This record gives sequence, C-alpha cells and structure tokens, in this order.
Amino acid sequence: MVLMHSSNSATGKKCKKGQGPLKEGPQLVSVSFFNTKEEHNMDRRKFIQTTAGGIAAGTAGMYGSSALAADDIKVGSIHDLSGGLDIYGKPMVDALTLAVEEQNAAGGLLGKKVALINYDSQSNMQKYTEYAQMAALKDKVAVVHGGITSASREVIRPVLTKNKTLYFYNTQYEGGVCDRNTFCTGVTPAQTVQKLIPYSMKKWGKKVYIVAADYNYGQITSDWVKKICCRRRRQRSSRRILPLGCHQLWPHHRQN
Repeated sequence: MVLMHSSNSATGKKCKKGQGPLKEGPQLVSVSFFNTKEEHNMDRRKFIQTTAGGIAAGTAGMYGSSALAADDIKVGSIHDLSGGLDIYGKPMVDALTLAVEEQNAAGGLLGKKVALINYDSQSNMQKYTEYAQMAALKDKVAVVHGGITSASREVIRPVLTKNKTLYFYNTQYEGGVCDRNTFCTGVTPAQTVQKLIPYSMKKWGKKVYIVAADYNYGQITSDWVKKICCRRRRQRSSRRILPLGCHQLWPHHRQN
C-alpha cells in the first residue's frame, strides 16, 4: 500500500507541523452498507448485482456494524451509490471492495480481517456529513475513503480532522489541501494542464478559450490555464464561467 500525503499544490506553501505523531495508518476490510432507512444482510454477489444495477436512495445497507467482528480493522467508504453522481461512486466502491477482498484472501492486515463499511451518500451533501460522523464516532473506522466532488470533500474533511480519523480523497482535484490527516491521491491542474496547454498550442494554435463551471475546481483550473498561457509568448486566452450544473452551452457560446 502506497501512502501519498497531500501538499499545497495551488499555493506552494508547506504544511505546518502538527502536534504529535500520526496514529497507526490505514487498517481495514468485509463489506457493509448503510443508509438511514433500513438495514439488511447482503452477500457479495447481491452487493455487486445491486451496485451494477443501481441502488435506489431509499434502499438499504448490507451489514450493520454489529455484524462486524470486534477485532476487524474497519475502513469506511463514503461514496454515491445512488443519485446524480452514482456513475462515479459505483466503480470507486467496486475498486475498494476488490482491494479488501484481495487483502483478506492474502491473510488480512496485521493478522486481522479488513472490514469495508459502505455508506451511500446519495449525492447529498448532508449525507456526507452524517456518514462522516457515523464512521468516526459510532463505527470507529481506522480510515475513510470518500468524496467525489470538492464540495463533498470539504464537508467530510473537518469532521474527520476533528475526530483524528485518517481520510483519503481518491480523485483529481484543484489542489491546495494541506491537512495532516488528509491524503489526496489524485492529480492537480499543475500536473495536467501544465502539459496539456503547451501541447494543444503547438498542435492547434495559440488562442485558448476556457469554459469552466462556477465552482472551485473550475475556477482554479481556469486560473492555472490562464497562468500557463501567460508564460507563452503570443498566447491569448479568454474565459467563460458557467453556472454549476449548466447543460445548455450554446446560448453562452453565442455571446462570444
């Protein structure tokens, strides 16, 4: 297992030294699923079938926390298995499930079984906060993997930081997170557009038009694009920021 600590990619500032050493790192796996409406047992095959077919927001969890052995190493997964972002959440949960199964098949971790507890956040910001609290305080997981959007990360992170629970955010993001309990494993704009813009300019021309969502990822990524364009001579750029969730791009395109 490779651990990657986050750095302040957007500002280049170093993290301040925290107080005391980190507690023992990621330790976890089995499969459990929570939502607030009901709770029932489900074996692995049913779990995979359910996630493949889509889990409705009101359906239920697989195992309750009481089904886990007392000495299991528990890993929390807070992802969208239903709602508008389930297309991203389901494969992330499948990947965690596979990793846990492989680890347990190899004898577990530190001589213990890893128990994966899945919480369906249902593409709802309130659910992220609720399940972060449940994972840290009730289920007492060793680590949480979760969040898809930057907004979801920023409602999970303070809860887990307060309760000194390790947190892994496993998707690309805008950079800038600096937290001793948080590990961001995805690429940042500094690692993507820094290569993409010079290549695109060389291949297709020197004028760049930026279309981005009015959201921290869109805003910060577009700032990176403009910055890189300014480094290149005769590189011109203009920008259009659209409301988050906008699906009609043509009216905005015609304004330019």
